[in-house]
Amino acid sequence: MTRLSLVWLLALSMGATMLQAQEFRAGIGVFLLADQGQDFQISFRPASSAWQFGYRHVQWRDHFNDPFTGRRLTETTETRSGPLVAYLLRPGSPGTWYLGGAVFRWSKREASLVTGEVSRAATTAPFLGGGYTRTLGRHAYFNLGLYLSPGAKVSTKTSVSSEDDSGAFDIQIQIGARF
Repeated sequence: MTRLSLVWLLALSMGATMLQAQEFRAGIGVFLLADQGQDFQISFRPASSAWQFGYRHVQWRDHFNDPFTGRRLTETTETRSGPLVAYLLRPGSPGTWYLGGAVFRWSKREASLVTGEVSRAATTAPFLGGGYTRTLGRHAYFNLGLYLSPGAKVSTKTSVSSEDDSGAFDIQIQIGARF
């Protein structure tokens, strides 16, 4: 996780206390199961508010193999980090649908395992979406969400491969603690 991400996580966790949050959440997601996966999200909701504010950091690594020999050609690491906000449609109930938005720094690093060449690209893009969240007892919750950014673009190129991503999505499948 980058230092900037850690600073944001710390600032948001301290800010939640200062705003006398009705609820503070810290969760982990399904991308922890990916190769070198990281998937963390924190959020807070001020008292008597339908708005939930948070920060998300997700990262994973993928490989591309030569289709004929099976030899690994490249290794790609993607990271998305940034603040998010959600409007809970029924904030007082145990389960609620929500609409949300986020501004993620989307970065990609592609390394050729053949030549050692590295290509990096990044963009900052808005993501819009929503999902469903539900409490699990007094101190746990789960979240299912999907955020889309159809206009975001990131391209990397090495001597053995290239990737042009046009549009992005962020899948949120999380479980966590609530305070």
